Amino acid sequence: MIRAFLASATFLACLFATQHVAMAGNKPTIAILGLEVADDGTGIDPKTTQFAKELTEELRKRPKAGTGPYSLAPGSDKDLLELKLLSSCDSEAKDCMAGIGTDLATDHLLYGKVEKKDSGYQVTLKLLDVAKKTFERSISDVVPFGEATGANLASWGKKMYAKLTGATDQGTLVIKANVDRGTVYLDDQVKGNLSGGEARIAGLSEGKYKLAIEAEGHLKYEADVEITAGEDTVHNAELEKNAIKGGGTGGGDHQVGGGGDHHEIITGTVSSNERPGGGYRAMFWASLVVTAGAATGVTVFGLKVRGDDATSKDKAITDWQTASGMQLNLTDACGDASNRLAGQNVANRDLLVKVDDRCSTGQKHALYTNVLIGGTAIAAVATVLFYYKGFVASKTSTESANGSAVTKRKSKPQRDSSGGRASGS
Repeated sequence: MIRAFLASATFLACLFATQHVAMAGNKPTIAILGLEVADDGTGIDPKTTQFAKELTEELRKRPKAGTGPYSLAPGSDKDLLELKLLSSCDSEAKDCMAGIGTDLATDHLLYGKVEKKDSGYQVTLKLLDVAKKTFERSISDVVPFGEATGANLASWGKKMYAKLTGATDQGTLVIKANVDRGTVYLDDQVKGNLSGGEARIAGLSEGKYKLAIEAEGHLKYEADVEITAGEDTVHNAELEKNAIKGGGTGGGDHQVGGGGDHHEIITGTVSSNERPGGGYRAMFWASLVVTAGAATGVTVFGLKVRGDDATSKDKAITDWQTASGMQLNLTDACGDASNRLAGQNVANRDLLVKVDDRCSTGQKHALYTNVLIGGTAIAAVATVLFYYKGFVASKTSTESANGSAVTKRKSKPQRDSSGGRASGS
């Protein structure tokens, strides 16, 4: 029995070590503790407790989906208050919380609290590097009561997780079609073009979109697509050919009637070497290039604002707060930093100047993004207008002018009873 027990223990230890090594080669882990509900002096009501529980689940969904920088640590579905009691932590000091993270065998620890306010639920979250025993980021947001359930709450969970971890909330749509060229629309907005049968549209917020593809000689393609944050969504599009309607091309003799009359029916259309709408077509391609350029600018600066700018600003705030031992206003840290710099005898002034500089950079990039969004919208409207004028309206007018069939009936000469030719009828 003892030998069997030792053999089993050795096997389990080896299995655990193998799994630990395998996990080490993947993403770093994160444990997301159940949010603690703070008592505002009037007691803890059930709605606040339910909100804290549901928000915790939304936060845990992000690493479970595998779309961010971390994977969820196994067995880490614990409550903050419970672990503080078990670890005899009377506060949320870094050393004590790092000890909890070590017990959970996780690389990072995300935890926080919820407090009911007049306008909504105040949510304060912190991200701790367990090994370094340092706070990486902290955020505080107020979730309005009207947005504390359903899809709105899910959106808040994604946004808060992205702020803390740097995870993107955008995805990419990859289209593979059976036509070489075409125009791609999302929610009736021109988003790009097929080239070699493929198109890649990046910087899309997570959610559902209405996809449409227009290609010459094919029927308009439409489908619904769903974008997942941090992932490439591949969509295969099969466009149907637009069959040409109408009769034959003529060219043969046709018998008309049952008598001796023979008539040749010649049908056709009046040809034209003109290419109407040429000016609008040129303007369409020019505006399409402008739209693509502006959209690229929106993506570049938007990612900066959400990514590098936010990260560097949060780090500068954390550095100053750690060095000075003071706290900036959670709702307007940038404004608070600027006001403090206007005063005298500011503690760690160089670090606070860095906070102000990072805030200014983020605001400048946000302004660029808003300007480019407006430019993209205007250019997209112009692109659609020029497309209609150059390709749709001009084609319609040409077909109406030249599309009527020309029919000419030519009678073959008939012979009279004497064998001579009679005049044509």
